Amino acid sequence: MLSQSDLRLLTQTGPGTPMGELFRRFWIPAMMAHELPEPDCAPVRLRMLSEDLICWRNTDGTLGAMQNACPHRGASMFFGRNEENGLRCVYHGWKFDVDGRCIDLPTSPPGSGYKDTITLLAYPTREWADIVWVYMGPRTTPPPLPMIEANLLPETEVDIFFMQRSCNWLQAQEGDFDPSHVRFLHSTLDENRSNPGNRVSGLNLGIATNPAFNGYYSMEDTDTGMLFSSVQQMSSGKVSVSVLPWMMPAFCVPGVAGLNMFSSNMRIPIDNTSMMFFCRRFAPSCHQRAFSAAPGRA
Repeated sequence: MLSQSDLRLLTQTGPGTPMGELFRRFWIPAMMAHELPEPDCAPVRLRMLSEDLICWRNTDGTLGAMQNACPHRGASMFFGRNEENGLRCVYHGWKFDVDGRCIDLPTSPPGSGYKDTITLLAYPTREWADIVWVYMGPRTTPPPLPMIEANLLPETEVDIFFMQRSCNWLQAQEGDFDPSHVRFLHSTLDENRSNPGNRVSGLNLGIATNPAFNGYYSMEDTDTGMLFSSVQQMSSGKVSVSVLPWMMPAFCVPGVAGLNMFSSNMRIPIDNTSMMFFCRRFAPSCHQRAFSAAPGRA
């Protein structure tokens, strides 16, 4: 069991916190790209790592993610006008580009260079794998986008969904590392006879005849995070082996998510008590093609 101080260390992700600074070293998924369907569409409110942001699509199609509050009087940029390659504050018309630079200052005298001294907090933003990604870290040049196998597949071969959950990111993440709960939560007490879909993998999980845990866990550090494995004896006599790669800061592939389907999970803190869950599901054959096609692989 973790102590209260350890839990606070791992679940507080606001600016300046150790875990928050760790998350900010990576590209993290923010929202689905279809939520910004076209250039100059309405901005979208966004809260990530306890920061209130606005995400918007520029006239040229590029994306921006910036602080919610205008630096002048704190008005929400969500109500601004998205037009002509800039987002204009509704209060006094101050206009900013996707990099946070002030490009028009209607309240300033003609010829004044004051606008060139004004900026608001803006983060690098990319559209990739049907997701809007944001880099909130200190590097001038952001790191590469995460080459997770499910992100390399065409849209037609991946099912993707996302949802908000009222718990911290760690509470949701730990379920991926808990194979014992699968035999109860994702099964029925009659050995799945009343569950034709066999929610997890089509295997007989043996709850009725073998409810006790019978196996072991092991963990190994990797260059990108950790590799977790478990071995369990099934009531059918077969041995179930589960291998789960976890990649920093909160990406993992917990194994089968249905008959012949894998799940790639990404859990991103909204704040200290809520999180956004992004899930991409794909078939094993697609998984093999994606792995061989990853950049830098022969």
